[in-house]
Amino acid sequence: MTSTGKWLLRPPSDDAPARLFCFPFAGVGASAIRHWPGRVGDLELCSVQLPGRENRLREEPYHDFEVFAADAAEALQPAMDRPYALFGHCMGALLAYALTVRLAEIGARLPSRLFVSSSLVPHRGFFGPFHPTMTDDRLAADLRAIARSTGAEEPLPELLPLAIRVLRNDVEMCFGYRPAGPHKLPVPISTIGWSSDNDVAPDEMHEWQDYDADVRHHVLPGDSFTFLTAPPALFHAIARDFTDGRTDPDGAEHA
Repeated sequence: MTSTGKWLLRPPSDDAPARLFCFPFAGVGASAIRHWPGRVGDLELCSVQLPGRENRLREEPYHDFEVFAADAAEALQPAMDRPYALFGHCMGALLAYALTVRLAEIGARLPSRLFVSSSLVPHRGFFGPFHPTMTDDRLAADLRAIARSTGAEEPLPELLPLAIRVLRNDVEMCFGYRPAGPHKLPVPISTIGWSSDNDVAPDEMHEWQDYDADVRHHVLPGDSFTFLTAPPALFHAIARDFTDGRTDPDGAEHA
């Protein structure tokens, strides 16, 4: 098995033909997508774990996207030894974007496709259900509401202050991230909008068109948390877009 330290929820298998690295949204850890299958088409699911949560609870969380991207590019490269894609929802999309920029800067192997779900383009600034000015009580109430709506367990009372701290840190990091743009990426992009998303309207996802010439847009039924329930339509879009027109570093096309 390829070693990536504590960066992945589980070590990737050596026999996977391709990999899908998934990045968490604000306030959660890698286990948030525990209902997803182990593979999406040829893509082995690799859920990325950030410091400050779950099995990395005692580590200092990131406060800066560029620092995250530099560390992640180094840590995850051993598992990027075959075709792969990146998927991120909301904050996770910004993490995946920042990592793609960093990988291009250092000349590393690039993802075959970047999948961004429910996320404004980075240069517009972050927008979502949370804001740095929210009180701890409001954040706690929202955390409980999200847990109930997604079928997850509510944070234990003794762990709630820690969950609030992680969420607040993530929100502040997102609101502080506004890179110049649009920044053209050397990677094709697929956007995933949700028909009942009250935070990022599906039409706003079309602004990702300015980040690459090859952008595919999808609008799927559901709200901003439907992706956690492992909807087949999402996996169909990911598997199809990854396979169609995938390009290896040597330029060979795959039908």
